[in-house]
Amino acid sequence: MKNASNYPLLMAELKKILKRKKIKYSDLALELDMSESSIKRLMSADDGSLSKIEAICEAVGINFFDLALLAKEDKPRNFYLTKEQDAFFAKNTHYFYFFTLIYEEFYSLSQIKKKYKLTEKSMMKYLKKLEDLEMLERHPNNKIKWLIQGSTALPELTGLGKHLMRTSMRNFSDLILTDGALEKELKGKEGSFRISELYLKKETVKRYRMELDELAEKYAKESDREERIYGKNELELYTTLVSVLPMGLYSEDIPNLS
Repeated sequence: MKNASNYPLLMAELKKILKRKKIKYSDLALELDMSESSIKRLMSADDGSLSKIEAICEAVGINFFDLALLAKEDKPRNFYLTKEQDAFFAKNTHYFYFFTLIYEEFYSLSQIKKKYKLTEKSMMKYLKKLEDLEMLERHPNNKIKWLIQGSTALPELTGLGKHLMRTSMRNFSDLILTDGALEKELKGKEGSFRISELYLKKETVKRYRMELDELAEKYAKESDREERIYGKNELELYTTLVSVLPMGLYSEDIPNLS
């Protein structure tokens, strides 16, 4: 592949994949029957052959066309609800949660049925409605073909968006206020929670917000890449809560002292 502008992009993406999969150059050299120094030269070159890239892709378990897509794409893939879908889910939020479990969190139908003690009739009603909303096709033996792609995204704070925010914040509040609950959830995992009160000029806060937006966009792209490389079943679900509010959230009544 003689294209000096594209080859470094492909190699840069391959390096990220190697790092995520914890594959060393020495491992790759052994797999490809090459010296480690040759691998290093190949990965840092400005140009190279298609056959070498394909060989590395095969060794790390990724399709070449997926690699090219990852290297080219600037924005994460998102699936946006239609107005009809959003309006229905806003009024019937339990349907949206059912959809989230099977689409976003990879619950099987049997797992949902058992966990929530659903009847077969109820299961079919949920699936039928998602089919009516043109989100999936039902096939024999409860096989599902999704008609949508990408992670679910809400373009604005719609009725459903407000419900999700209220529910998430209520659950988060319970987690924080229940003694030991947050510590239990974080035990042995990467994660943190921090509340800070800062005294800053407006210009500084503006810069802070811009940097947070850039950071959020950066890791949204990382999330999209890792999902396509590894699949959600190999990844951990994380929730990020970031806010910059011109107010203090801490307040208490000050009673008279006896």
